[in-house]
Amino acid sequence: MTYIVATGQSETVKQSSRQLTRGLLGLIFAVPLFSFLLTHDALARGGEEWFSAWTVSHNVPATGPALSSSTVRMIVRPTISGNELRVKLENTVSTTPVSFAAAYVGVLDSGADIVPGTNRQLSFGGSSALTLGPGEGAWSDPVKFHVKALQRLAVSLDIAYADVISTHTLGLTTNYSAPGSRAGDESGNGFTPVPPIPTGAVLAFPFYWIAAVDVRSPSTTGAVVTFGDSITDGRCSTTTDNGAGVVLPDLYQRWTDVLAERLAALPESQSKAVANEGIAGNRIVSGGNGPPAIVRVDRDVLERAGATHVIFFEGTNDISGGADSATVIAGARNIIGRVKNAGLKIIGVTMIPRGRPASVPGTGFTALQEQYRLEVNQWMRTSNEFDAVIDFDQLMQGGGKSPTGAEIIRADYNCDYIHPNAAGYKAMGDYIDLSLFKNISDWARGRK
Repeated sequence: MTYIVATGQSETVKQSSRQLTRGLLGLIFAVPLFSFLLTHDALARGGEEWFSAWTVSHNVPATGPALSSSTVRMIVRPTISGNELRVKLENTVSTTPVSFAAAYVGVLDSGADIVPGTNRQLSFGGSSALTLGPGEGAWSDPVKFHVKALQRLAVSLDIAYADVISTHTLGLTTNYSAPGSRAGDESGNGFTPVPPIPTGAVLAFPFYWIAAVDVRSPSTTGAVVTFGDSITDGRCSTTTDNGAGVVLPDLYQRWTDVLAERLAALPESQSKAVANEGIAGNRIVSGGNGPPAIVRVDRDVLERAGATHVIFFEGTNDISGGADSATVIAGARNIIGRVKNAGLKIIGVTMIPRGRPASVPGTGFTALQEQYRLEVNQWMRTSNEFDAVIDFDQLMQGGGKSPTGAEIIRADYNCDYIHPNAAGYKAMGDYIDLSLFKNISDWARGRK
């Protein structure tokens, strides 16, 4: 079952969590500890409204390639259909300004080609040009556009000047660049793929500057924001040879992609967008890759248009980085409170196994880290502080125990003893009970 009703909580976890909460949550953005008690219904938001149909979270600045006086063509895949769109550009993690001379959006054909007659110019406050300082972002003006769910679009940016690039690293998408001002050109001739960024042994296929595509839809009833780390970002989801081969772009095999496809197939009265706000290596409280969850929740979750539900799937990187269960629980409570105060439903996800067999190089969870993982998962299942829990831990168990006693991910779903493989991601996306995202009256009846 993916909906779990609280029955209790271990006294050890309650005491340690209370002690840390007094100190930690008093410091984190001054969010009241018990703000999560103020719940609101996630009502349907149909009609002519905006919904975040595609998103990425910016995590690191990049100093190359040199992109001044060139064009980048970023490939996006909105998760809902609609009749109008707007695009958000961000310079979030850059330390220098960027200037765009023009921006266009069109339907992707093949390669970098755009379907003839579909390329539409974007404006920003009525201007074709836009300059963003470090940390800034801007929405384009709305443009009439026939958007089809899961049909790929190309957002092309003529870059007048750029130095440091605000990026989302693990894009798993082939994006393109070309010299000169080519944003308005529907031909892909002269465009070449953006070089993938090596992150360890993994190629990451980054996005530059683009952060979101909102779609105005007459039928969509909300947006589900998936807020997580590399397992939400999709690491290993397209790696060949069960994790031992190469990373392939453009396959859309993350659990969030599977969820989006399932939601897109529902009747219009139940359709919802999916906005992926995963960052590989992200943590809840501090450190890790990109701004931690408690820092970026406003930008990446609460500002998402039409959001009704948040799926929160973090914590494993906090524990691997030295945090204990009380720290993870306190950080999660901070997120819960802020999401619920915004009137959204929040669904927690249990941490999956991270043990490693003795025969495999590398370090899996120690006995103490496994204890912390199990304590956090037990709190999630029994505390009733989340509106619901998706138990991916239960789904992924079955690989035995490591020498430290840590659970190992089951072999048929394993990529690298941290992340699932493609089959595992597919199982995760299929495992989610879609009744969690129904309009609130139907959802409440289904829980009885």
